[in-house]
Amino acid sequence: MIPSISLSNINLIYSNKYILKNINIDIKKGDCVSILGHNGAGKTTLFKIVNGLIEPTDGTVRIFGNNLNNEIKKRIGYIPQINTFEKNIPITVKQVIEIGITARKGLFKKLSKQDNLLVESIAAKLDINKLLNVPIGKLSGGEIQKVSIARVLAQQADIFLLDEPLSNLDVKSQKNIIEIIENIHFEKKATILIVLHNFEQKPKCCNKEIVLEKGEIVNYKL
Repeated sequence: MIPSISLSNINLIYSNKYILKNINIDIKKGDCVSILGHNGAGKTTLFKIVNGLIEPTDGTVRIFGNNLNNEIKKRIGYIPQINTFEKNIPITVKQVIEIGITARKGLFKKLSKQDNLLVESIAAKLDINKLLNVPIGKLSGGEIQKVSIARVLAQQADIFLLDEPLSNLDVKSQKNIIEIIENIHFEKKATILIVLHNFEQKPKCCNKEIVLEKGEIVNYKL
C-alpha cells in the first residue's frame, strides 16, 4: 500500500543551522500519529513541510505517492497552533467553516445548496450549530478549536494535521476535542497527525508515535 505521507531524507537548514535533520517517515492511510517534543524541536516545521508551506533544503516529500501540488494540498487539512481571532473581526462561524469548502472547490466557486447543508451537518455534529451566525472573535478557545476542525471536515480532507489542538484549553474542552478527534478517526478512517506537549493527552486512536528533539527523530513507534 502506498503511504499517505512519505518523507525521505528531509533536511531543513536555516542560517547554517539544522532545523530538521535526516527525517525519514512513512505513514499509512488511517494511521493516527502523535508527535511529541519540547518547544523548538521542529514539530510545527515538520507539519509545514508536509503541507507544502515550507520547502525542505533537500529530501523528498510525497503525499499519496505523488509530489506536492495544488490538487494534493486540497486533501490536507491543517489546523495551526495559533488559532486566535480579533474580537471585532467581521466574520462568522459559518463563514470560517465555508473556507474549508472554498479550499476544496476553488476561490471563486459559488457554494451550492449541498455545500450549505454540509456546513449545517458538520456544525450539528460538533455541537456548534447554534453558533453559526456568531462572530468568530466572540468564541472561547474550545469553541474556536471546534470551528477549526469543522473547517477541515468541510474541506473533506484525507489528512488532518493538528498542531497542539489542546493548548490553552481547560480540562473539559481538552476532553471534548480529544473525543472529536477519536470520532473523526473512527468514522472517516482519516490519517491524523497530532502534535502534543503531554503524552497523557494522547487520543486512544493514536497507534503510532514520533518524538523529535533538536530537529531529529530520537524515538518512534511506526
